[in-house]
Amino acid sequence: MLHSHPSPSHQHIPLPSAKESATFDLPKEFPMQANNKNYQTNLTPLIIALLVLAALLFLFAPFSPLVFTSAPSLKYLPYTTTGQIGDTIGGLMSPFINLSAVIVTGLAFYMQYRANKLQVDIFTDQIKQTERQFKQEQLYQEKQNRIQQFESQFFEMLRLHKANVDELTITSVVNGNPVSKRQAFVTMADEFKTFLSYIKFEHLPFIDEYKHAFEIFFWGFNSDYIDIDSLSHSWSRIIDGPNERDYAHPIDFREYKGYSSALGHYFRHLFLMVKFVAYSDVITDYNSQMKYLKILRAQLSNHEQILLFYNWLSEGYGGAWENEENHFFTKYKIIHNLWVGELFQHQYIVDAVNGLIDKYNRNPKETPLFEFQGNDGTLKMKSVGNRSLSNLF
Repeated sequence: MLHSHPSPSHQHIPLPSAKESATFDLPKEFPMQANNKNYQTNLTPLIIALLVLAALLFLFAPFSPLVFTSAPSLKYLPYTTTGQIGDTIGGLMSPFINLSAVIVTGLAFYMQYRANKLQVDIFTDQIKQTERQFKQEQLYQEKQNRIQQFESQFFEMLRLHKANVDELTITSVVNGNPVSKRQAFVTMADEFKTFLSYIKFEHLPFIDEYKHAFEIFFWGFNSDYIDIDSLSHSWSRIIDGPNERDYAHPIDFREYKGYSSALGHYFRHLFLMVKFVAYSDVITDYNSQMKYLKILRAQLSNHEQILLFYNWLSEGYGGAWENEENHFFTKYKIIHNLWVGELFQHQYIVDAVNGLIDKYNRNPKETPLFEFQGNDGTLKMKSVGNRSLSNLF
């Protein structure tokens, strides 16, 4: 697969705002987690019962001498010899008063114990809540740091992409003139389209001939990677060279030196950038990923996207752009702005474009796959026949 490091220039690239850079469902605040502990000091049924008992004993104490001295079973007791009347009353009331005092005092100690324990529990819970809040803030800060590191690396890769484009220089096989920067992609796309038009596509399936064509386009006609003898008779116009009697095919594509030095690095770096965002463990939300990839896609000219499509169609070179594992075309719309009217017009290419649309429509997003579809996600390219370029869809 041909991937290359794109060329970001030193031109300033506006960064997304903090709200736009990524969405992460992080809390705006760090409220303490709800505490389900019961810190109330309500009296329990047992305590209430003991208080009632103490009150009853205390209230019963003044009446105890009367009760005990007037009881029929006690009328024969010699109260006249029991001492002073105060001793009798005190001796009868004191047990009940003392018992109620013991109960109340015990309850006082118990309530104090509960109050102390409650303070300890509250203090312990506050410490735990503070620890939880600190961990939340720490996780949030770590995530923010990771986002900053991601953005720093992404925009550095984007700068390199623009630098690669600005440093790109090729020599046109048509006129031998040097072509630089983005205009080089226009020249390469137009030349490859013309190159394909020289092939008759009469002997082997289109895709087989296309793969040979892309290999020559990439490596050059006389490269060690190309077996000229294996080419079919469909290549006669290219193998034989220009013919004075064939004015429609004047270009000598035997002079093709190939564009591997320009495109190999470009495609590799571009693929790495898309993969860096698509498989990031920092930016995992699809909409956030698309914000970054739209910034990248905005740097790709229409002819860059055309060459990216041709690269993918060659399978052995750029097949990883869209396959069972990666869905960079149909999920992340890297070639959303593909100018289908500038593609080489063959039914196989039309089917390839429409196949991408069908694959995307199995799980469509808010907008169609390609820009040319407008708001109609079902719109496709028409079959190649006698249609004109103004009637492609």
